[in-house]
Amino acid sequence: MPHVVLEQTPPLRQVFEVLRPETLKDETRILKLGEGYLNAAGSCALIEALAIEAGRQQSFFIQLAQKPASLTVRLLPLTDPDKTAGVKTLLALVARQVRQAEPAVCYGKTNLQDFLLP
Repeated sequence: MPHVVLEQTPPLRQVFEVLRPETLKDETRILKLGEGYLNAAGSCALIEALAIEAGRQQSFFIQLAQKPASLTVRLLPLTDPDKTAGVKTLLALVARQVRQAEPAVCYGKTNLQDFLLP
């Protein structure tokens, strides 16, 4: 399952405030991050995502889960899209939004090395 662990993160409630909808378009694909939802406990957030690649559309959720000293960005298992380059790029885009807003945050364990953005 594609994922990235963000280390030295502030509480998820604070991180959630900096996440924003974003769309990437090029000749071959459309990638979109939509609305986000935070649970009442502030321990889990979901972000609507859409990947259209090669004429195929996939809608799914990206999950952010708070751990004691980190935050994990991964696909919500219930939506389970095909793990295409576009899907992996959207996960990396969420991680980048967090890193850009919080300078102390760094990448930890991940299997998305080729997709992570500075």
